[in-house]
Order: sequence, then C-alpha cells, then structure tokens
Amino acid sequence: MRDEHKRALERLDRLIDSDHVETCEQLHQDLYEGRPLAGIPCTIGFPLPQEWPSYSFTACWEDIEKNFITALGDSYCGALVQDDRLYTVRPEYGVVNVPELFGTPSVVSNEGRSMSKGLNDSAALDELIAAGIPDFDCSHTRKLDAWYQFARETLGQYENLSRFIHFVLPDTQGPFDLGCLVYGSDILTGLYDRPEMVRRLLELVTDVYVKYNQRYKAVIGEPRDSAYHIAGLKLVRGGVRICDDSATLISATIYRDFVKPCNVRGFEPFDGSWLHFCGNGNHLLDEILDMASVRYLHLGNPDDHDLIKLVTETSEKEVVLFWSGSLDRIREAFEIAGHSRLFVLTENRYASASMEKARENLALVRAGRPIAKAPY
Repeated sequence: MRDEHKRALERLDRLIDSDHVETCEQLHQDLYEGRPLAGIPCTIGFPLPQEWPSYSFTACWEDIEKNFITALGDSYCGALVQDDRLYTVRPEYGVVNVPELFGTPSVVSNEGRSMSKGLNDSAALDELIAAGIPDFDCSHTRKLDAWYQFARETLGQYENLSRFIHFVLPDTQGPFDLGCLVYGSDILTGLYDRPEMVRRLLELVTDVYVKYNQRYKAVIGEPRDSAYHIAGLKLVRGGVRICDDSATLISATIYRDFVKPCNVRGFEPFDGSWLHFCGNGNHLLDEILDMASVRYLHLGNPDDHDLIKLVTETSEKEVVLFWSGSLDRIREAFEIAGHSRLFVLTENRYASASMEKARENLALVRAGRPIAKAPY
C-alpha cells in the first residue's frame, strides 16, 4: 500500500471515538423505533479536506486501492465533525454492477461516472430474457470480490477501523432502474409497445437483484434484514435499498402495474427497507408509501416535494424520512414526526463550504434552525 494511504488510515483510526460511535448506534436504533430524540439527527456534507487522498472515478475504476481510499473519505469527514453518521465504505463502481452480469456494455467517465449502454434491441432482449439468470462469475464481479478482500485485509490492521468501519453492499439500484439500464431508454415506449417483454425482463432483473444482494451479504457478513448504508446511515430493519429514479418518468398507473410488484418481491427476502428516487415523484408517493416493506424514504430532489405534507404521511406510516432539502420548516416537521423518524442530510446545495462552516451548521440543524442554500 502507498505510504500516503497508510498515513491517512492511521489518522482516521486515531480520530474515531468509540463513545461517539456507540451514541450514534443508539440514535439510529431510536430513530427507527420512533423514540423521541433530543435534537434533529443529521449528517453534514462538506468538501473532503485536502489531506485525505482522493482520486477520479476513472482512476478508481482501474485501481482497487485508490477506489478503497477514496470511498473512505466520507467516513473521514464524519469523524472530523462527529455528526450522526456511522462509518461505512463500499466499492464505488456506480450503477453498472448488475448490468455487467448480462454483458451490457458500460460507459465510464469522470463526468458521468458509470452508465450502461442499454441494448434497445428487441431481438437481443428476447435472447437475454430467454437465457435467464446470468453467471455471476464475470470479470466485474471478480473485481468487486477482490475489492472486499483487499478492504477487509487492510481494515483488519487497525484497531478502530476494523471495529467501526462497516461494509455496504455494491450499488444494485432496483428492479425498474436495472430494467432501464439493460433495456435502454426505449423501455419507456416498450411499456406500451411490448408490455409482456418488459414484464418478463423486470421479473428476471428482480430475481437477479435478490440473488446478487444475497451473495454480497454473505461476502460482507451482514444479516439479511438489516444493513449499514451510504451516508453513514443504519437500516435497523430491512436489509437493502431500492432506487426508483427512472420510475419518476412513468405514470402512477404504470408504476402500480409494472414496478411496485417487483419492488415488493425484491424487498421481501430482506424484510424491506429503504426506497430512494431522484426527480419529482409526487405522483408516485401514494403507491410507494402503500408498500409495507418501505421503512425508510429518501428523495434525491427533495425541494420538488412538500416537506410538511410528506413528513405527515411518513409519520402516519411509521416510515423514517431521510430529508436533504430545505430546512426552512424543519422544526415544524420534527414536531409533526414526534421528534423522531426524521433524519437530515445536508448535501448538494445544502452542503457546507468548509469544515468550520460544517461544525456551525451541525449545531444549527440539531437545534431545528435553517441553513443557507448555495446560490448555484
């Protein structure tokens, strides 16, 4: 391992405070169970300090050690400011981990990270569906396996890192997102032109989603029905995340008919858990919150949604809301939520400009006070 990386790991190992971690573990437990919290729990985003090594996405794609050390940057930030995140790390190869099993070509860049070049070919899709569940022993899976082995051996050399850094599953998106990645953008017309083929594809990728997550839960030694996840979040009940980004492009009727049954089936072996979507999903929220297996909800474009209406609905369903939007009414929302089941992530336009500002904003958020939104 590079000397610079060793020094960084030693620094993080010294920074981790076991008492603080214990407090955060209890906070995440209380958050899920709905116990009243003293303040609003949150993670504070801010730029990674220069002393922590970090590399471009393409460099991380090619080099496991660079990928690993870059992925630990979020935990380093958390240890510096001692917000309410736990410490996690996962292999950062983007959204293509499952599509790679089907031989779907990946496009890798620093600007767009990784993206599948969907087939958009009916004959090729028919052949892919007929072939059934693909062999997991492909070059990309072997790279992921090597990543976890390297990470486990490296963390094992440090007292605190080996105890408090938790592995996260590879990014497996969700049934409809996977269907879109494999099929391509033509799936949006395929839902009308070839609905039965789309349905068979979604059934197949749902099966693969389940088996792939089961495989990597065994690799990382994680229970089926709970998980640590990105942003330092702990899923106390439910073992996986489903991303429904592409689903915001379809109607609630299509979602109910095609997507929702696959999500329910994808969640079932893991006792449900976290559903995320980017975009405007107001038209889908009734269907999403109707799924008893949804225990956590996060919106990638939160300011397209009404926080007060949303937190009222999630509280009634006893769903934890991860909120990363405007904090103008956060104190009111926290009251509605019964001082629990609401967790703030200050990211993107609500991230702090520096570590010093992050510490200031941490105190403000915990006290239920808004913070500034970046002008860009």
